Amino acid sequence: MRTRASVLLLACAGTLATAGCGGSGTGRQSGSVAPGGTFRYAIAGDPGDLDPVRTVTDNAYRIFTFAYDTLLDSSPDGEVVSNLATSWKITPTVATFTLRRDVTCSDGSPVTATTIAQNLDALKDPKTQSPRLPIAMSTGDYTVVADDAGATVTVRFETPVSFLSSTIQALPIVCGEGLRDRSLLARGTSGTGPYVLKEAVPGDHYTLTRRQGYRWGPDGATNDEPGQPETVVIKVVPNPTTIANLLLAGELSGARVNGADAKRLEQRGLAEQKHASGLTQMLFNHAKGRPAADPAVRRALTMAVDREQLAKIVSGPDGRAGQSVVPEASTPCPVPGVNAAIPAFDTAAATALLDSAGWAEGPDGVREKNGTRLRLDVISNSDSGPTFVSATELIAKAWRELGADVRITGGNAQVTIQALASGNWDVVPLLGISVAVPSQFVSLASGPVPPQGINYGAIDNPEYLALAGRAVTTTDQQAACKDWNAAEAALFRAADVVPMVALYERWWAGKTATFETTAFDIIPTSIRMRQG
Repeated sequence: MRTRASVLLLACAGTLATAGCGGSGTGRQSGSVAPGGTFRYAIAGDPGDLDPVRTVTDNAYRIFTFAYDTLLDSSPDGEVVSNLATSWKITPTVATFTLRRDVTCSDGSPVTATTIAQNLDALKDPKTQSPRLPIAMSTGDYTVVADDAGATVTVRFETPVSFLSSTIQALPIVCGEGLRDRSLLARGTSGTGPYVLKEAVPGDHYTLTRRQGYRWGPDGATNDEPGQPETVVIKVVPNPTTIANLLLAGELSGARVNGADAKRLEQRGLAEQKHASGLTQMLFNHAKGRPAADPAVRRALTMAVDREQLAKIVSGPDGRAGQSVVPEASTPCPVPGVNAAIPAFDTAAATALLDSAGWAEGPDGVREKNGTRLRLDVISNSDSGPTFVSATELIAKAWRELGADVRITGGNAQVTIQALASGNWDVVPLLGISVAVPSQFVSLASGPVPPQGINYGAIDNPEYLALAGRAVTTTDQQAACKDWNAAEAALFRAADVVPMVALYERWWAGKTATFETTAFDIIPTSIRMRQG
């Protein structure tokens, strides 16, 4: 989802500029850009299935950003702006979108109100079991009416929803042949975006080519400006050191690189922009028979971990522990100061809590209760880079000292999601969950478990649900935010889920291009290839 502040990245002797190298203006002045060309970009893992309804991984969204549009988008300062919809009226129970009439799909077919309605209906189709539904719409309890003659789509909700103008930005609009046969989307695209996927080589690269005549981008962006690339090649490069090397060698035009490798890019003078972009959460499996079903275990494991120390490991000197389920940079409901509901770091108190809960230390140092050992199957996401791996090992060390038998298993983002859906796990200590508003988190912390839902941890917190339910019915944002913050506090007190580390994304421009970024991605229509 393209939201929040953006900045133009220029490779200008290591400076970050909002003007051209050595000049004024936008960085696109005459003579500074090259016609056509290829923009080369890297992602950390293969995106897998490319159907937007079935896939919510970060790597897949890198391709969606180039190939699809959404009804609404956000300006650099966070204001909701037009995309496929030119105007909109949204209340907690009814939303009406008026569409542009000149939009076409990548196969040349027109995009109408019926097209949008088909997307919204597919999203809530029980056969699809879409993980994107709660992220984009919060609920499936809605009906859609399309008026092709009037170019309007009206959505009526059975129960009130919050922040729809923000959440609906997470729904890439599929059109044309992709709507008629969704199997084509597994390794292809069928959208209204500025680029079209032409080649997919899973595990290696994805090649997109520029559309002609694209003029309905966010806030009126077009695809016919001088210097826009004819081709975009998205390379799958799991190793961040390799990505940094490719940037330095001029073989990549841009990429995200965090951690130790970012220091090398900084020292070599590559232009950078850093965004406060996301959060990692500690997610526990509350299912019956799992150790974390015991609230005392969840709280003790939380108290045994120094979140501030982990933040420095994962995000560097500026790293901070999270205070909410929503990143500080995007939340409409900021938490003032330190969130007191999160169990504080205190190893002595953690030990005492397990003792009082009946988890006694066994002869080998591993705690037991009623004949069950405190064994924890921990998931580590390898796509997140070496600092995450190191931080996960540090967490495991703290838990072993507390008396747990810890086993770590790792894999890329797809493997992590598959493991979560299987239910055969106990803790994911650093799970990256990107939500822009608190209502998007509800289905991750309540409701059905996979495959019917995305409540991976089988969380059941009636206080959270009651407060969240009250928040969505409140039209006054200040009052709604008070309820949303109280709802999150209910989750944190029970250690149902714990915000761990605030993440910072560092975007780097190579020698061949300029581009604008948000906290989430490169803005495709902002890319300009450079001379020389």
